[in-house]
Amino acid sequence: MAANSAAEKARALEQCERDLDVAIERLVNLRLDAAEHGAHHDDVHPATAAEEEEEEEQHVDPSDGSDDDRTDQWIERLMEAMASAENWGDARARAARLLEDFDASVATACRAERDVALMQKGHLKKYWLINEKAAANRELQRQLAGCQERVRSLETDNYALSMYLRNAQPQPQGGSITGPFHPEVF
Repeated sequence: MAANSAAEKARALEQCERDLDVAIERLVNLRLDAAEHGAHHDDVHPATAAEEEEEEEQHVDPSDGSDDDRTDQWIERLMEAMASAENWGDARARAARLLEDFDASVATACRAERDVALMQKGHLKKYWLINEKAAANRELQRQLAGCQERVRSLETDNYALSMYLRNAQPQPQGGSITGPFHPEVF
């Protein structure tokens, strides 16, 4: 039985050798087979489940790092899990657990990308609003400068008109007194 199991593991590893797509496809098929036959298998040992939990704690989440590093880490995890499987039931259980980890990792990465996209969209909106407010502020400053120039022009015109009116008013005879005066006083 052990020789047959080792030969099957070796054959499965050779077939999937460094091809992530094929490995994932086989894992999905194994997972679907496990779902069809029930989640529990008689040939999974309780000792191996504890060992697998310890191995999972030791593994770093492959979702950190660059895409090539993550791919290599997931492949390495898959190969280690399949190589350390004792039988088909154990291999299926490990593959199912690895797929769940992979699914959780992908979901986390998608959420992180979505959050980054939302944050970038928010920053873009803020940038657009700031630019719009700055443009409105520049327009108001331009209008203020125009109004101030208009006020200066009107003040100059008002002064010129007041001087013109003052010069146009008749001066009293021989008087050095300007402005209205009562004839009775003189």
